[in-house]
Amino acid sequence: MLLLSVTRDEEGKTGSINIRTDDALFLEFDQIQKRVYAHTLLERFFIAGSLTYWQTSLKAAGYEFETVDRNIVVHVPKIKRLDSVFAFAYFDYEINKSSKRITLAQKHIKKVIADATEHNRRIIVT
Repeated sequence: MLLLSVTRDEEGKTGSINIRTDDALFLEFDQIQKRVYAHTLLERFFIAGSLTYWQTSLKAAGYEFETVDRNIVVHVPKIKRLDSVFAFAYFDYEINKSSKRITLAQKHIKKVIADATEHNRRIIVT
């Protein structure tokens, strides 16, 4: 089991903690803050390094993290629902106000659908 070293605050003042890579839904680069965030179902963490570095490193370790937008790399097996009309990926089968979603660039939608359905036969594509 691979762990990611993350922090809960931007400066790391609360110290580093480890989260399971399997719990990471997606990584996101915030262009304004110039930071990479690792998102789980319940939290958002700060992670050192570039988005490209993490995607390359995690793929080399056998994880399926794919670029879906300029600033987002998604853990493909974690996608539960895809909205091909509005270009959203969700990490829950049933969508509610607290459901996390990401936007997919139009040029990546077909590949994401193919990859996600390969990993999850129960995925819902609308």
